[in-house]
Amino acid sequence: MSVPITVATATLSRRVVERRLAEFVDRDSEMRQFQAVLQSDDKLIMAVHGGSGIGKTSLLLRMIHECALGGIRKAEVVWTDTNPHDYMAVLRKIRDDLGVEHFQAFTDLINYFTDAEYRPKLEVTLNVHGQIAVGAGMQVTQSSVGDVSGVVIRDNMIVVQRQDLAISVEERRDQLTTRFIAGLGAASKASLVVIFLDAIEKMSEITYKWLWERLLEELRSGSLPNVRFLLCGQRPPPDDRDWAMFIARAELQPLGLQDVAMYIGKRAPNVSDAMRVELAKMILGPTRGRPTEVAAAVDAYLAMSSSS
Repeated sequence: MSVPITVATATLSRRVVERRLAEFVDRDSEMRQFQAVLQSDDKLIMAVHGGSGIGKTSLLLRMIHECALGGIRKAEVVWTDTNPHDYMAVLRKIRDDLGVEHFQAFTDLINYFTDAEYRPKLEVTLNVHGQIAVGAGMQVTQSSVGDVSGVVIRDNMIVVQRQDLAISVEERRDQLTTRFIAGLGAASKASLVVIFLDAIEKMSEITYKWLWERLLEELRSGSLPNVRFLLCGQRPPPDDRDWAMFIARAELQPLGLQDVAMYIGKRAPNVSDAMRVELAKMILGPTRGRPTEVAAAVDAYLAMSSSS
């Protein structure tokens, strides 16, 4: 029995990404929605959902590409069958993508919760009058300027939490999330940040509940005005009227005849307009407009054409 392989968008090769972007089939409506979310103070979350093979990954790559073109900072978290991120993995990935320097308090607490030998850092602010001599008389070997202060250290990446602390799993999760949110606020203070979450149907129910009730709730409360989330997957957002005004929904539909003809034009620019339409009609029936199957059908046509 063959096992289906799911490829995370973050690990797609550059050549594959470039091909998908070049072959991107018209999703103008969804791209306009995405641009509106980036510019809106009301719609803070965009939820792209639809069945398998409907073109979610290609659309997501186009949105990520748009962020790169616009100089918008982003973070990406992708769920797969072999990498079902829990809440801590989600927070760590976003931190690493945006810059660990913004999340030192969060990192410090992770280390404390996971390493019995770790000692939390204490930040002290001193108000000193008069002259200050930093490092006077200090001797440093095999080092350079900048090593004395401002060192940013990533956490130890231990995933098993300490059992010797009388702190519940729920309390640890809440404390870590609180510190992370403070860091995310600092990371997004000067400019917009977009966080892409892909294949969210693979989230555990606990992580999904935490996402909406804890992390995304911070957007709705207004504490993260420069942060936007893009949720992508087969699972639609909650049908909750209290969330409706904050979410731009985009349920992807199968491609139409003109979409398929346009795609054929990109893949086979030497084919005449009339021939493109005829090919599109032939392909549309068996594929039912699912972009993945349309792409496979066009691949087969091009392979047959080149061999004849």
